[in-house]
Amino acid sequence: MESERPERTGAKSSRPPARKGQRVLGGTRFRSAVRALLVPLLILVIWFTVTNAGWVGKAFLPTPQRLIEVLTTGYHHLAGQRVPFGEGLPGAAWISVRMVLLGLAVGAPAGLTVGLAFGYSRWARDLLEFSLDAIRPTPLFATIPLFLVWFGSTMRSQVALIAFGVFLILTIQTTEAVRNVPHIYIRAALTAGASRFHIYRTVVIPAILPHMIAGFRLAVVVAWGLDVAAEFMGTQHGLGYLMIARQRYLDNAGILVLVIMFAAMAILSDFIMRAIAKRYTRWSPRGASPGLVGEMLGAR
Repeated sequence: MESERPERTGAKSSRPPARKGQRVLGGTRFRSAVRALLVPLLILVIWFTVTNAGWVGKAFLPTPQRLIEVLTTGYHHLAGQRVPFGEGLPGAAWISVRMVLLGLAVGAPAGLTVGLAFGYSRWARDLLEFSLDAIRPTPLFATIPLFLVWFGSTMRSQVALIAFGVFLILTIQTTEAVRNVPHIYIRAALTAGASRFHIYRTVVIPAILPHMIAGFRLAVVVAWGLDVAAEFMGTQHGLGYLMIARQRYLDNAGILVLVIMFAAMAILSDFIMRAIAKRYTRWSPRGASPGLVGEMLGAR
């Protein structure tokens, strides 16, 4: 029995001990999540208190209970009857999502291609950069009537407007990313005997990938904004059209539901892009240490 005691006391557990850094990181994430929820909860409490106490009229701001009622009972027509799927809230949401996806599918490849061409060829920059720089400062919302005249009050006008806005954003984002590639990367590749096209494909494009994804995140957010603006200009479909219809009858609860839906879809799109960036840019310094300078200095 005595010979077995040392073996028992000296036996090591198969479970690896938790590292101090892992415990600190988990606690930091929990505290960050709690702090992130403080402001939304505070806004919800103020909203509930103000609306239920009668300090703000229900014609201006609905109560949270009214909003939950609209969300749970379904969206109804202006006459009070339930709308079929193709004309109601789910169908309108799908139309808006489809327009944004089509605009991104058309504008994103074009913007990335032109931006990469500007970084690769001086001839391409001399030919097109001045014209695009002259068009880019023009407010996109001011061009909505032109798109309606050119393409009509159909889905084509909205898709064209979204694609044009995404194209302009990704063109300048990609061009600036190429210009900011450290020259030491290029010199090292030239010293190794790589060709110009090989350097651009294997050095420049991987180096600008994090910046391109960041630019695409911005383009997705702008695409949702352009979709809302285009739907306000005489269209007969989408969430924007339902919002205009609700505004005519002062249905503030319905308007707020639509605003929340637009915000939720834009946030979900940005969350997907952040997940993609985190997955495919782990090798970059930003992906390896996502903390800001204050966190690196120990500030909370």
